[in-house]
Formats: sequence, structure tokens, C-alpha cells
Amino acid sequence: MTDKKHAKWFLLAVAIAAGVLLITAATPFAIPCVFRLITGIPCPGCGLSRAFLYAVRLDFLAALRMNILFVPLLVGGTAYLVCALLELRGKPAIARLNKALSKKWVIVIAVVLTAASWAYNIVYGS
Repeated sequence: MTDKKHAKWFLLAVAIAAGVLLITAATPFAIPCVFRLITGIPCPGCGLSRAFLYAVRLDFLAALRMNILFVPLLVGGTAYLVCALLELRGKPAIARLNKALSKKWVIVIAVVLTAASWAYNIVYGS
């Protein structure tokens, strides 16, 4: 898949995620965690939807309490969004971002953050 097609799919995913967040924010509808329903323990992503909803309301402390992974996902998602928009304008950026994110130390940090967040969710709930 070319980076331009990749950018279009990413922007579509962002639009769908934004729609789901808006529906969740405007209604009492909540997205259940299937992992938690089956196992009884929260998954590493439990609380992320609520964290992004709090961030939209500019309550960043509450967002951090819901799931600390909200911060790297917000930063990474924003960086990827900017790169996707640049890609659509004909300026190659996604390949450079992918190369930066595929470095071993970035992957190790992501795994450690995910494990720490999951441990926090299990001990303190999300």
C-alpha cells in the first residue's frame, strides 16, 4: 500500500474514531471492554475512551487518571495525523515517521508503558 493510500485510510479511521467519541460523549452509550467482560480484569486500553472524552472537555487530570496511555497515543496520533495530511499534499512524511517509530528503543518504551499502564489498571481499576 502506498503512503498516500495509507494516509487516506488513517484519516478515515480518525473520522470514525471521532464519530464514536462524539456519540459516546453525547449519549449514555458506553463502549464495553470485551476482554474485561470475559476475564474480569481490565485490558491495557481500558479507560482510553473515557480519557479522550475528558481530554476533549479539557480535563487532562481526569484523562490521565483514566489511562496514562492517553498521552503517548495523543502525541503519536497527532504526529501521524500531521504526517498523513502532509502526505496528501505530496510531501513524504509517513515513511520518515514509521522509520523513527520502528527504532528498538521506541518499541521498548511502548511495551514498558503498556505493561505499567496495565498493571495500574489491574491494581487500581480504570
